[in-house]
Amino acid sequence: MNIDTQTPTPRGPGRPRQSESEKADVRERLLDAATELAVEQGFEACGLREIATRAEVSPAMISYYFGDRDGLYEAMFGRAFERISEKVAAVMADPLRSGRDRIDDLVAIQVKAIAADPWLPKLVMREVLARNGSPMQEFISDAVAKGPLQMMVDWIEQEQERHEIRSDYDPRMLAMTIASLTGFPFLMLPLVGDRLGLELDDEFPDRLIAHNQKLLSNALRAHTEEE
Repeated sequence: MNIDTQTPTPRGPGRPRQSESEKADVRERLLDAATELAVEQGFEACGLREIATRAEVSPAMISYYFGDRDGLYEAMFGRAFERISEKVAAVMADPLRSGRDRIDDLVAIQVKAIAADPWLPKLVMREVLARNGSPMQEFISDAVAKGPLQMMVDWIEQEQERHEIRSDYDPRMLAMTIASLTGFPFLMLPLVGDRLGLELDDEFPDRLIAHNQKLLSNALRAHTEEE
């Protein structure tokens, strides 16, 4: 029997092959669309077809790239936390920044990240309260605890050894305090902002950054002067 080793049969009609860059572009467009809609109307209200329409791709692409809704959900969180972790790591690695300078940087990074992704603390809180023991909760827990939060704990311990940060702080508590100061206001403002005369406008993130930087700086400075 003769085996034909000549030119392969051309592909029939159908979806053309995508390059790696094209695949990455489609994936990012889906994540961008899901994030935009989560900001506008909440992730639970977003239909997968609506997300695909916003991204200008077929709904089948969501299954192709993410598997299901939870897969898309995880990718949204993963991308957001990865961006924060990269910026935190860069601050930690900068030898020209002092301990207090880095606290200021960390506050600014986290507030700006949440201002850019305001859905993030809301969905984290929802998962904490509503899905005990779920795979998604486990994923979020790992993303937070093993990402920027653990980096902050490790760095605070180092700064305490160098006497840059007061030693009577529990590093874990201080890291959670910084995270709370930067994230919790975005959760509370829609509930109590009107009664307190506060508004989530374009100036709010900068005001929150300045407030938290002053608060933390004064606490650190007071202890240093006493010592």
